[in-house]
Amino acid sequence: MARYVFTVLIATLHMNISLFGQVVDTTRTANDLVNNILLGNGVQIGNVSFTGQKHAIGFYEDQTLQVGIEKGILLTSGNALFVAGPNKSPRSGWASDAAGDYELDAIARGKTYDAAVLEFDFVTVSENLSFQFVFASEEYLEYVGSKFNDVFAFFIEGPDIGKKNIARLPDGSTPITVNTVNNELNSQYYIDNTYVNTTDPFIWDVRNRKVIENKNYLQEEIPPKYNIQFDGFTQVLEARCKVVPNKVYHIKIAIADVGDGILDSGVILKGGSFRSYGDQVVSLDKHFRNEVTPKTAESKRPALAASGRQLTRSIPKEIILGNIEFEFDKYRIPVNAKNTLTTVINEWYKKPAGKIHVIGHTDSWGSDQYNIVLSRRRSEAVAHALSGLGIPESQLVIHFYGEERPLKTNDTTDGRARNRRVELVLSY
Repeated sequence: MARYVFTVLIATLHMNISLFGQVVDTTRTANDLVNNILLGNGVQIGNVSFTGQKHAIGFYEDQTLQVGIEKGILLTSGNALFVAGPNKSPRSGWASDAAGDYELDAIARGKTYDAAVLEFDFVTVSENLSFQFVFASEEYLEYVGSKFNDVFAFFIEGPDIGKKNIARLPDGSTPITVNTVNNELNSQYYIDNTYVNTTDPFIWDVRNRKVIENKNYLQEEIPPKYNIQFDGFTQVLEARCKVVPNKVYHIKIAIADVGDGILDSGVILKGGSFRSYGDQVVSLDKHFRNEVTPKTAESKRPALAASGRQLTRSIPKEIILGNIEFEFDKYRIPVNAKNTLTTVINEWYKKPAGKIHVIGHTDSWGSDQYNIVLSRRRSEAVAHALSGLGIPESQLVIHFYGEERPLKTNDTTDGRARNRRVELVLSY
């Protein structure tokens, strides 16, 4: 697609983000995070590994205790840098195009995506192991009761216990998911941080999978109570397990999206809480080497061949998604655009790595300079609506051409109406 005049909307990512007291840092290694952040008293740790995208694990700090944890490790099925508040969208997400996890598939009874998996061996001085955590999700509250039931688990394996998942409520049996802990079920453990959209004229109807008019549009804004992006999260909970002191166990801490890779969930592991206590106190043998090289996910980008041959790049494909037509000299999106916006969202869900090109035009009435500005405003209005409906700004590309590219003749009323448009194209 030729690009003569355009602007790119992109979410600028940094390796360290600090907002309103929150710090999210994705530069630290898994080995560093486990040994220097998570580890508490009475435990020896070794053989640390992480499988997933680099941006899916990080150091988390919040002196304001928005979720009840000051420091810890953040694991997410999306991008850790998107967690910092305030919550200004009910549908924040980052599709990493990463693999799922077969053990999480079994728990979810469905296909998982974008798994982040932290694993290590450990030995305790006493018979009790515990650590504290918070589960949070963007799937709240729209997707409660749906198949998009993002999953996480704490699998522990070792002497006398076989292998079991200890990511459960205090009753010891209920797994913790969007569907089991929410505003109606086990609500005593749930904290709501829902964002009520009052700024966008259109919103996404989750149950019916279509765009609808926003009944709260231009109403008084009700800001979320907590300064974090997630729409809901649990109280600080504790995972517990009986173990045999001075024996080697293995833990696998894993989280993934279910059903698709769009909206994200996360687990924050409280710093210093991975500890051992009890009536027994034994001396620990030296079980692990000091130097451990953490495993990270392999890049999906193919390497150049030894011969120096260049990679063959595929030609982007395009899907024409439709046009939105505007009233004369207006850039407010008309109500009849709902069907086109629904088409855009549904097609993008199928190809979340694709770019949505938002291409604005005008008729020939008015000066060239005025029409360039008007076409840009039309494109920006549609891009803003799509962003509010869940498409990341990084996947939206704005173009504006004024009267330069008419679809029909400008000599008739009908032709001018067809030319006052925004075209929508998906490239992938």
